[in-house]
Amino acid sequence: MKQIIILISIALLGLLSCKESDKLVANDVLKAKAFANGTASGTTYYVDPSGSDDSVGTSAGSAWKTLAKINASVFSPGDRILFKSGGVWNDTLHIKSSGASGAAIVLDKYDGEVRPVIHGGGKRNGSNTLFLNKVSYIEVNNLELTNTVPSGTSYAATGIRVNGGTDIAIKNCYIHDVNAAFDGKPNFVKATGGIIIDGTVSNVLVQSCHIANSSVTGIRTTGTATNVLFDDNLLEYIYGDGIIMAGATGGCKITHNTVYKACMNTTNYNYAGIWTVKSKNTVVAYNEVYGLTGGGANDGMAFDADGYDANSPTNGDIFEYNYSHDNNGGFMLFMYNSQNITVRYNVSVNDIGTTGKKKLFLFNGSTNRNHQIYNNVFYIKNPGGTIFHSAPYGTYSNNIFYVAPSATGLVLARNDAGASIPLTTQTRFNNNNLYPGNVFTAFNWGTAPLSNNFYTDPAFLNPATGTGFDVAKGYDVDPNSPVRNAGILIAGNGGKDFVGNVLPAGNPDVGAFQHTVISQAGSSLADAYVRNGTYAGTNYGTLPDLIVKSDAVSYARKSYVKFDIAAVTRPKVSSAVLKMYVSGVNTAPQRTINIYTTSTSSWLENTINWNNAPMDTVSAGKIVVSGVGLQSIDVTNAINRQLTGTDRKVSFLFLNTGAVSSTNDMAFSSKEAAANRPVLELQY
Repeated sequence: MKQIIILISIALLGLLSCKESDKLVANDVLKAKAFANGTASGTTYYVDPSGSDDSVGTSAGSAWKTLAKINASVFSPGDRILFKSGGVWNDTLHIKSSGASGAAIVLDKYDGEVRPVIHGGGKRNGSNTLFLNKVSYIEVNNLELTNTVPSGTSYAATGIRVNGGTDIAIKNCYIHDVNAAFDGKPNFVKATGGIIIDGTVSNVLVQSCHIANSSVTGIRTTGTATNVLFDDNLLEYIYGDGIIMAGATGGCKITHNTVYKACMNTTNYNYAGIWTVKSKNTVVAYNEVYGLTGGGANDGMAFDADGYDANSPTNGDIFEYNYSHDNNGGFMLFMYNSQNITVRYNVSVNDIGTTGKKKLFLFNGSTNRNHQIYNNVFYIKNPGGTIFHSAPYGTYSNNIFYVAPSATGLVLARNDAGASIPLTTQTRFNNNNLYPGNVFTAFNWGTAPLSNNFYTDPAFLNPATGTGFDVAKGYDVDPNSPVRNAGILIAGNGGKDFVGNVLPAGNPDVGAFQHTVISQAGSSLADAYVRNGTYAGTNYGTLPDLIVKSDAVSYARKSYVKFDIAAVTRPKVSSAVLKMYVSGVNTAPQRTINIYTTSTSSWLENTINWNNAPMDTVSAGKIVVSGVGLQSIDVTNAINRQLTGTDRKVSFLFLNTGAVSSTNDMAFSSKEAAANRPVLELQY
C-alpha cells in the first residue's frame, strides 16, 4: 500500500534525522546565549613556550612564555589569549577576569591545527588544570588538558573546573588522563574528573569535547544550573559517571553525546552513564551510551532519573531519541523522589547484562505514578535477566519488548532477594508489542491493568548490535508489521519519532519508528525571493510573496523554496509533486517559469540575497503561468536524484529566462502567506 507524506518546506531543516534535528536546537541555544566574541574588539595576547614573559605578548613575535604570566594578568572584555599550536606547558591556568555581553574573553590556539597542551600535573589535592572561578563571558576553545596525579599519591583532581558564572563556553577541548582519587581512596570527591561545573551557573555550553581516561566523572554540574547545554561530546574510559546534570532549574539539555566505557569501577559505589538529579525539565536526547560494565550493585544503568533529596525532586525530565546498547547495568534507573519522568522513542539493545542484578529497569523506592514510558524498543538478548528490579511504577504504552531466543529464564519483576514478584495496579501496560507471546503470557502480571497489548513478531528490518545510530535504525519494522497504527495517542508526545518522522494526529505506530506521517500545511517552511542590481544585497525572506520576473537590472527577481525530505527512508519515491499557488500576475498574458534544483541547500531564509543565492544545477521542470491558481509540478526525478546523495534537503529555484519585460512578473504564495503555502507531496 502506498503511503502519502506531505512535507512542508522549512526554514531551519524541520523533519530531520535524529542527530540533525536537535543539533539545530543546540545551535539555536548557542546563538541565543551568544558568547559573542567578535562584537567588541580587545587585545590579543600570544603565549609560546619559546616566548618571554618580559615581552609585551601582543604579537606572535613578542609572545609570553608561561602560564604564570597569564595567571598574574588582568584581562578586559574582548581580549583573546592564544596558545601556540603544539606548545606544551606543565602548570595550571587560572583565569580571574570576566568578559562582558558581546565581548567574551577567549582562550584558543594559533598558528596550526594541533591543540596546545597543558599538563596540570596533579601536584596538590583539589587541583584544576584550568580554573574559571566566578568569572563570566568566557570562551575556551581547542585546548588539550591533563591532570595526572603522581604515582603513589591520592588526590582529587579535575581538568576544567568552573565555579559560578554565566555565559561560559568550552568547545573542542581534549581532556584526558585525569586520575583523581576514586571511591575507597583518600581525598575521594565524586565531583572531580574531566569538566566540573560548580556553584550557580547559567548559559553554559560544553560542546564537541573529548574526555578520556578520567576519574571520577566525565562532565557534571553540582550546584544550580540554568540553560546549561552538554552537546556533541565524546566520553570514554571514565571510572565513574559519564554525564550528570545536577541542580537544573530549567533550559538544560544533554544532547548528541557518546558515552563509552563509563562506570568502569569494580566497587559497590554507584555510577551511571547519563543522569539527572535535583533537576527540572531537563532534556536528555540523541545520546549513545554503551559498554558500561561496572557502576555498583544498584546502578551501572545507561540513564538515571535520580531524586535522593525529597526537598529537590527530579521532576519533568525527558529522556528521548537515545540509543543505548550493551550495558551490563541496564537501561534506566528511577530513584525515589523522581517525578513525572518521560522516557520515549529510545532504542535499547542488550541492556540486561550477565552479572549483577541483570535488570533492564531499576526502581529504587520510586513510587511516583506519573512516569510515562512509551514508544521505545527494548531488545533483550542475555539469559537469566529481569525486566523490572523492584516494584515498578508508571504507564508503559506503545513499546516493543522483544525477547530473543537466547534470553532464556527471563522474569518480569524481582525483589532484592531475587524472588519473582507480581506487578500491582501502580503499573499500567497499554498497546505494547510483547514478543514472543509464550514468554510474556507466562509472566506474573499480578493486578497490573493490561489493555490492547499484542504478541506477534514486530518484524524488525535488521536487529543488529553495534555502534552508531544507523545500527539503531535496524529496529524499524517491515511495512507489513503489526505495530503499524497500533499505538495509543499520547498528548504532548514530542511530535516526532526516533529518526525525525512527524507523528500523526491520530494513533501512532508502536515502537520508536513512525510511518504514514502527514504534515499539514502551515508547518515551518524556508523560502525567499532575491533581486539583482542595487538590491542584490537585500533579503526578502519574510514577505508573503515569492516574485519571479525577467526584467532589466535592479528589477529582475527569482525565487527559492527549500524542503526537507529526511522522512523518506527508501531509496526512491514513486511520485513527487510540488504544489505552488500563483497569487498574482502582471498584465503580460503568460510567462514560462523554469524550475531547477540548486547547487546547495545550505541557504537560510533570513540571509539569502542575489549575491549569495545558489545557482541552478539541473532542470526540474517548467510551467506556463497565465493567471492566478494552483500549479502542480512533477518533480519526481529531482527528488530521486536528491535521494542518491546524503543531503536530505532539496532546494528549488524558480526563474523566468524569457525576454526582459516590465509586465511579466508573477508571485507565488510563500510560507508567510495566510493560505496556500508551498507543499511538496510525496508518495512511496
